[in-house]
Amino acid sequence: MREGWQLLTIRGIPLRIHPTWFLILFAATMAFERQYRISLGATLPEGGLWAVALATALLLFVSVLLHELGHSLVAIAQGVKVSSITLFLLGGVASVEQECPTALGALLVALAGPAVSLVLAMALLAGVHGISHHSAVLAEMLTQLGMLNLVLALFNMLPGLPLDGGLVVKALVWQMTGSRRRGLEVANGCGRFL
Repeated sequence: MREGWQLLTIRGIPLRIHPTWFLILFAATMAFERQYRISLGATLPEGGLWAVALATALLLFVSVLLHELGHSLVAIAQGVKVSSITLFLLGGVASVEQECPTALGALLVALAGPAVSLVLAMALLAGVHGISHHSAVLAEMLTQLGMLNLVLALFNMLPGLPLDGGLVVKALVWQMTGSRRRGLEVANGCGRFL
């Protein structure tokens, strides 16, 4: 997915924003504003609710970017060139020029993104209690982001392509059978079943 605007380069990887990203940013901001209106009530004025909602939506996409960076940095360590990371309507995608040459390398790349999301979820949720004594708004924001990172990690581990869990299945079958093609067939079958 080479479309979109390049914002910056991270470790030689172009970071792009696809035009559809603005749609999901808008939708996420609206959803967060409604959630904060319910949970925070009159704690913040109207403009403050929208500002916190927008900040939460942007931080959610930073989480998605970190997830994709996890994949990308492990791919680079495995000798795979990463062409770009693009944030778009459905989240993010790291584009690579070729697959990992080994099943173990492919497994490590597939697991890296969900691992980053899981670590982020644990860190954010662990910080909620301490910060709640100082700011209910920040505690609610950390809770939202922590739970969403947990969902991102768990959802991505569903065992079917094109999710990370499907890539894990592909790599495991490839490792057990010695056939990359067989791994792809099994992972595709899992994806159709899901």
